[in-house]
Amino acid sequence: RRHAHTERRGIMNQGERFAKMAVEMGFSRAACVPVSEISFDASLRRYCEMNLCGSYGNNYACPPDCGTPEQMEAKVRKYQNALVVQSITKVNDIRDDTETKKVKKEHNRKMSELVRELRQAAPGGTAVMAGPCALCNECKKKKGEKCIFPEGISSCLSAYCIKAQELAEKCGMVYWCPEGEAAFFSIYLWSEEGI
Repeated sequence: RRHAHTERRGIMNQGERFAKMAVEMGFSRAACVPVSEISFDASLRRYCEMNLCGSYGNNYACPPDCGTPEQMEAKVRKYQNALVVQSITKVNDIRDDTETKKVKKEHNRKMSELVRELRQAAPGGTAVMAGPCALCNECKKKKGEKCIFPEGISSCLSAYCIKAQELAEKCGMVYWCPEGEAAFFSIYLWSEEGI
């Protein structure tokens, strides 16, 4: 029993270090939670199917190509720990798609940088991004070609059907920002085997 407690404490210490690293890299907030505390709702898939971002069926990391809601949940459940990071950015108008996309792109750029660092400390982890995979300027899916980065593609919280608002609340983060601010979330998943 003592060994299990010590082992768990070690994981949380690593999570705390990861959260500190994220904040130092410019994220507004970061927190670590056990994967068992992440909730899913398959009905959230309908938001992807509405295709407001234009990536449904056009990006290998997005539905339907990424997998069913059940398959996506299983991908997350194979890990033990989740580092949740949040960017809160000032915006002139949250409804301005051009401005919002620019802010989201910067969030994902920082997340990619953080993931490179985290994979050094916890190899074998995976990232859940804010928005569709953007490793390529245009996903090869659009031309019917094979993905050239199958090990590196990252799906978004929506594709995983993660209940983002509930997760934000568990992490002590704001989900609904006041006027003039936009919040984006990403997750890094890893297991103790990666320590």
